[in-house]
Amino acid sequence: MNCRKLIGSILLLLASVCVQAQGTFVIEGKVSNVKEGVCLRLFRMEGDIGKDIAADTLRGGTFRFEQQTLGEGTDKLVLIITEGNLYTMALDLWARPGSHIKITGDDMLVYTWQVESDIPQQHIRQLFVDDSRELWNEYQQNDIQEKRLYDRCRSKDITDEMKKELRAQGEKLSELNKGIQTRIDAKIIKRMKQLPVDDVWMGELEKLSIDVKYNPDYPYRREVTELYNSLSEEQRKTDKALDILSYLAPPDAANLGEKAADDDLFDLQGNVHHLSDFKGKPVLIDFWSRGCGPCIMALPEMKEISKKYEGRLVVVSLSIDNKTNWEIASRHHEITWWNLNDLKGNHGLYAKYDSGAIPRYVFLSSEGEVQEMWSGYGKGSLLEKLEKLMKD
Repeated sequence: MNCRKLIGSILLLLASVCVQAQGTFVIEGKVSNVKEGVCLRLFRMEGDIGKDIAADTLRGGTFRFEQQTLGEGTDKLVLIITEGNLYTMALDLWARPGSHIKITGDDMLVYTWQVESDIPQQHIRQLFVDDSRELWNEYQQNDIQEKRLYDRCRSKDITDEMKKELRAQGEKLSELNKGIQTRIDAKIIKRMKQLPVDDVWMGELEKLSIDVKYNPDYPYRREVTELYNSLSEEQRKTDKALDILSYLAPPDAANLGEKAADDDLFDLQGNVHHLSDFKGKPVLIDFWSRGCGPCIMALPEMKEISKKYEGRLVVVSLSIDNKTNWEIASRHHEITWWNLNDLKGNHGLYAKYDSGAIPRYVFLSSEGEVQEMWSGYGKGSLLEKLEKLMKD
């Protein structure tokens, strides 16, 4: 899986939320050559996190959503199809009170469905899609096929040899899509040079900058840097631009054996703390997000570790969410150990320990030096890792 799919993929939470109604919008769709009965899910984006707000089943080639906005402004939404374990790429949408959005398509390739809307962001997004429609359709076809191959790998009825072959086919499709993405990026960069800066433009720049950081062979480094340099001083102060800068010019990384990188860290009451406050005991740092499934799955084990090593180990969960999403997540999950946030998102302390994936774990010695770093979670993996680290 390439870095953009890993990092830039939409983080979706399948849960309901109560909000104060400010206005109603309607989305109506009519599509052909899509299997009857598939589920269409609508998400509202809250920062980088998508909140599931509605679902409809395709009947007679049609679907419809009637929902309420969060306020009087414009909501960012995404639409996907789910069928069993398969989920498509997302169609970006924008809605405001009174919007009546019409969608048409003639296949499962949701990303390139046509959208009729009076919202400026939708028009700009449509320009990017139209520039590379055929390439995006090829990309989506490969993406769907790759997901189906990996879904088959989960079957208990196939041999290890068959699984190996299926994974090889999936990796081949992923490589094909890397090449397609590079060709699309060339068209995106050309279009961006013609457009004023808005939130759609900044979103494209962020995706391009991610490739600059994580793809050593990326061919458009100079062009992407020039796009960033074209931003005004005021635009560079936004959180999005600061995240982009952290990709284009990453801060000095924390290395094993070196003193831990530190910063002002806030608790939910607004009190300021520092990692250096915990010197004298080893520290386990967990970088996490509300929209990261493995991060949430790991929380019970984090709780178990905090109890098992109470008095001997400091356990710190460091959210990379904005304040709102951090507070929501904290209400839903019982975090009885240190629950902190530098409120800088991807360009804060996380950038200095970043491997491109969360959950990201950092283990500090009692002297405050970086002893070990790793990413990912599987059930029991943290307990096993800490048992070894606490013995060393």
